[in-house]
Amino acid sequence: MPLSPLVFVHGLFGPFADARTFAELAPAHCSAPDLRGYGAAAGEAVTVDSQVEALRDHVDRLHGETPVVLVAHSIGAVYAFRFADESPERVAGVVTVEGNFSLADAFWSRSLAAMAEAEARAEIEARLADPAAFLASDGIEPSERLQEEAASALAFQPWRTVWESARAVVEETASPQYEARLRRVFGRTGVSLVAGSRSAAGWDVPGWARREARGDAVVPDAGHLMMLERPERFGRVLREILLTV
Repeated sequence: MPLSPLVFVHGLFGPFADARTFAELAPAHCSAPDLRGYGAAAGEAVTVDSQVEALRDHVDRLHGETPVVLVAHSIGAVYAFRFADESPERVAGVVTVEGNFSLADAFWSRSLAAMAEAEARAEIEARLADPAAFLASDGIEPSERLQEEAASALAFQPWRTVWESARAVVEETASPQYEARLRRVFGRTGVSLVAGSRSAAGWDVPGWARREARGDAVVPDAGHLMMLERPERFGRVLREILLTV
């Protein structure tokens, strides 16, 4: 069975558009838009509404009325679930890649959201300037290749985008309506779960989501940054889970 078009929705750090992952999913059409404040859209203000609008514009432009599968990493799942809830006819499925189910998944975002601007800027700029520490925080051995790729990912967004994204996502996931949105999407749209083997235990997936998920897979020898650490393996896991649901 051919795969639907796949739209990758990046998390706090972009761009989530790795050709090695996409190659494992060929001939499915794969794309990853720059959300507001990221990449080509750097400098634009970030809200959940604006990110859903960016996602909708991308899907409309590339795929028209053809339903797509959203592959959403980390906080990107917040935008993907909102889009799937508001436009169910446009979404053939959702793959949440350690996406936020609750505030428990927004550990760093919650910390940033509580900071004053100057404090947040110092914290984020320190993170953006240190690729080796960024990798080490996810248990990744910082090889030269991975440090170069991490540096590119960290340069994809300015500090303010990270701060605004953290604040927007914390506000959304703290809302009492958030779980109801997730339950609607699970009940109406096929949702699959993907985690890294090292980070899976820390992902706050509620029991009802495990029971209702169409698929549940783990990327071996990988953590939360699995798309950076193991891009080919990540692509193979996606292909397997999408072809078996």
